Amino acid sequence: MTSNAQRATRNAQPVVGLAVSGHGFGHAVRCAEVASALLARGVRVKIRTDAPAWLFPAQAEFLPSPGWPLDVGVAQHDGLELDIDETRRRWQAFACELEARARAEADLLEAHRVDVLVGDIPPLGFAAATRAGVPCAALTNFGWDWIYAAWPGFERIVETVQSGYRQADLLLRLPLHSDSDDAFPAFKRIEDVPLIARRAPRPRAQVRAELGLPADAQVVLLSFGGFTAGGLDVGALGEWSDYLFVLTPPLSTSCDVLPSNVVGLNQTPADYVSLLGASDVVVTKPGYGIVADCLANRVAVLFTDRGPFREYDVLADCLPRLACARYIPRAMLLAGQVGPYLDALLASDGAWTDQPMNGAEVAAQWILDLHEQAKEVTFW
Repeated sequence: MTSNAQRATRNAQPVVGLAVSGHGFGHAVRCAEVASALLARGVRVKIRTDAPAWLFPAQAEFLPSPGWPLDVGVAQHDGLELDIDETRRRWQAFACELEARARAEADLLEAHRVDVLVGDIPPLGFAAATRAGVPCAALTNFGWDWIYAAWPGFERIVETVQSGYRQADLLLRLPLHSDSDDAFPAFKRIEDVPLIARRAPRPRAQVRAELGLPADAQVVLLSFGGFTAGGLDVGALGEWSDYLFVLTPPLSTSCDVLPSNVVGLNQTPADYVSLLGASDVVVTKPGYGIVADCLANRVAVLFTDRGPFREYDVLADCLPRLACARYIPRAMLLAGQVGPYLDALLASDGAWTDQPMNGAEVAAQWILDLHEQAKEVTFW
């Protein structure tokens, strides 16, 4: 195990590792913002994740996968349907290998000279950091223990997750979190940071012109976190000619024939947030990433439920208070009967709430402070 003193001598600038859950895109996009903030300070960033590399800054480096997933997250049939039984089976198998994998992940951190680790929010990452003698912080608006605690048969899994979280030195808690007493029981220190969100870097008119979207169209982007929306009747969207619907993969590539008012992009733009910012409405199941981006770019949200996932209740409560947002029953969405709900949403007086959105910069400073504190303790 390499000491902090040895690392301080070896690295003029700290090397920050990011251990990022590959469940959906929300964990990745907010960590990408933190990575950008660290890179802007001249810090090297090395990422261990199962999420697509294109979600992260080009200047970031990637740690090789040892051959297993970093995190279990939640198994899903599609963007709206969870598979709780499969999640349980995956975790039971994952837990059997946890200790050996933690040692291997620790070796990976040492081999790549990581000085401080940030996890969003795989328990394995914190277990590895402890074994490597690396200070570590969690970054999240919820923990997997809180999610799993609502499901029967997950009691031992919750204990395993919490044993990983107890090894984190610090939780950087994001907004849109639960205030319940059982939300973050395993973290010994909690610091709140502002919202981490992406702002569209390119003008709406430019993005629409590049994608061939009419400047005067009411553009509705369907976004389900990199999943399909199983059972969605895309053909029925053709009934609502006042709107131009935009689909991205895999949803767009799962449809053979599209109505004239539905545009299917062949690939997801690397600058996805500019596509979001060029839209009038996003239709989605609420998760932190898409909600934060809609808040930052003031894009209206038509949201549906996503099954027994505890974060949904928090976000469904926050959305109408913070943004122009409206609920659509899942059955109506899947039947393509979105027109009346879009009409009502855009006719409403949804009030946007101003709030700080510099969470990435604040989190980056906390991470660097954690590294400095660890050095001081070692030298003392």
